[in-house]
Amino acid sequence: MVLSSAVWSLLGYEILIAIGSQIAGFHGSANAASEAFWLPWWDMDHPRSGLYMAMMLAGGTAALVAYLRIAGVTRAALPIGSLGLPILGAVLAAVLIDMFAWQVIVNLTTSLDAEGALLNEREGYTYTLTPAHLPGEFMWSVVMAPIFEELVFRGLLLGCLLARGWNPWLAIAVTSAAFAGIHSQYYLPGLTSVFIGGLLFGWLRILSNGLAAPILAHSAMNGWVFFQDWSGIAQT
Repeated sequence: MVLSSAVWSLLGYEILIAIGSQIAGFHGSANAASEAFWLPWWDMDHPRSGLYMAMMLAGGTAALVAYLRIAGVTRAALPIGSLGLPILGAVLAAVLIDMFAWQVIVNLTTSLDAEGALLNEREGYTYTLTPAHLPGEFMWSVVMAPIFEELVFRGLLLGCLLARGWNPWLAIAVTSAAFAGIHSQYYLPGLTSVFIGGLLFGWLRILSNGLAAPILAHSAMNGWVFFQDWSGIAQT
């Protein structure tokens, strides 16, 4: 049941985005007023698009937790875990390791491609950030995405594999590969970075016996990326 919950959570999220895009496209071709209303749901260039993404993630998270609570398995499927000083130190170490790994990947990639094109997002996923985007970007990438993704991958998926007797590191590797797989906007260097992050978040999940530590580390990593984006906007 827990495994099916994780699968349906991811499918439900993707279906919500697809339905929103289809409705937006239909209304966008109807009249200007409808287009103005639906544009943020599918055009990431729109300043409010991040807020809509955050809303969908929040809705998906609430529905998932409610379903598990009704089933009576919330504590088993989504344990909070410890956040004592040793665990906080491990969170900091994981974030620093992930940042270092990302820098190594950047250096290797730019040595192969002077323009660093392989680090960019795939065509169709890129969009222009402006100061008006920052509130939505923060709510989406720094707050809601870490919560939702950790509940699904380090909570439901990893927890299910561990309960079935999988070797912890094999389970972490498999869930990290799945975690990287949903980030289809990246080329191989970006996917590699996401996979490494997944390994570290999985390690924190087992070390702390819960999800608070990986959520915190995931949020910190996304916050670092957000700060870089904010700095780039400020400099321009």
